[in-house]
Amino acid sequence: MEIHFKQANGGNYLPASRGKGDIQYLVIHFTANDGDTAQNNADYFAREDISTSAHYFVDENEVWQSVADHDIAWHCGTKGTYYHPYCRNANSIGIEMCSRLQDGKYYFRQGTIENAEALARMLMEKYGIGADHVVRHYDVTHKTCPAPYVESAAAWNAFKTGLTGEMDDMTADEVKRLIEQSRTVYGTVDAVPDWGRATVEKLVRNGWLKGEGDGKGLNLSEDLLRTLVINDRAGIYGE
Repeated sequence: MEIHFKQANGGNYLPASRGKGDIQYLVIHFTANDGDTAQNNADYFAREDISTSAHYFVDENEVWQSVADHDIAWHCGTKGTYYHPYCRNANSIGIEMCSRLQDGKYYFRQGTIENAEALARMLMEKYGIGADHVVRHYDVTHKTCPAPYVESAAAWNAFKTGLTGEMDDMTADEVKRLIEQSRTVYGTVDAVPDWGRATVEKLVRNGWLKGEGDGKGLNLSEDLLRTLVINDRAGIYGE
């Protein structure tokens, strides 16, 4: 595939000499814009010094590279808590997908999805990265990024399927149920079912899950709640 290159401002990334073995993860992001292009983003990061970056930007028409693969882009770091045990800026490549906004919800055009999948497959082959090492920004820091793939488990699963061509045999009812589960259903702590309430109360108490405050406006989807509970049972959130 054709990849355009425009070097990011030197203040936005860390020059390095990473070899193939150093690059172990691909991290998927979204630009959180409405109507931007891959080139717009490459131009912006080349012009501005904002101490952040990504390696690639993808829209429905083009792919632009902003940081060389062997350099370290600042795309998934945090001053807070890491929720992924291994994925960091130093061992990953960041891919930003240009987004669109409709009725208050971000989404990706089909061409953007297909180009991002094609780019990811190319990088997976180049660096020997398995599909299980293609993660969302959310998986690393719990930032709601890329929002369309955090809010919908079905959409993220479909993207991952596009990387390998492997698809489980699912009935129409199973697909419908998966989509329904990804919709927001729990707005308050009191609305959370018993099996997840202790986890949510802990996260709210520690200030890690805020919503609109006082346990309200949480907007937790079923699949996100299950992820939080699994993490809690694994001891990620402490006692």
